[in-house]
Amino acid sequence: MTTKYSLWIPALLAAGVCIALCGLVSASSPQLPCEFYGTVAIQGSPAPAGSVITAYVNGTLQGSITMTQAGSFGGMGTFDERLIVMTGENDFANGVPAITFKINDKTADQTATYQPGASSAINLTVGGPAVTAPVTNTTTPVIVSQVPATPAPAPVQSQSVQTVNVTPTQPLVQQVQAQ
Repeated sequence: MTTKYSLWIPALLAAGVCIALCGLVSASSPQLPCEFYGTVAIQGSPAPAGSVITAYVNGTLQGSITMTQAGSFGGMGTFDERLIVMTGENDFANGVPAITFKINDKTADQTATYQPGASSAINLTVGGPAVTAPVTNTTTPVIVSQVPATPAPAPVQSQSVQTVNVTPTQPLVQQVQAQ
């Protein structure tokens, strides 16, 4: 009877350790980042190129982007640069965290909730209305694979052409039979 229990106890302990380790690994797994692109206005005017947009999660800097075009940052194209926002290890302790933005160290009027893996448009402002101009997207190159050209059709062997004179008074069948 004791040999029966002596086999099960180590097996149950090993299973418990495996389950505990799996729980620790999944608890410390980082969240996917979220991304933002959109327009930026300061006092109602488009923010100048070179302005820096920063994103904070629970007061900690978690992402930044420098604007290359006045009034907008990033783009929705596949290869466009976007503001990538990460989260820290304990940012989800009190639920889904809020993201605050700063434009050149001035707090933006808008905030966003952290959505892992999402790419979202946002219109950021500081002290005025949003820029009304639409976000301009850069042209994304399309990669096209080269398809081998099909060979041209072979020329037709020489053909002979016969001219048939048709007069409106004779039927066509009689004229062809006569030749």
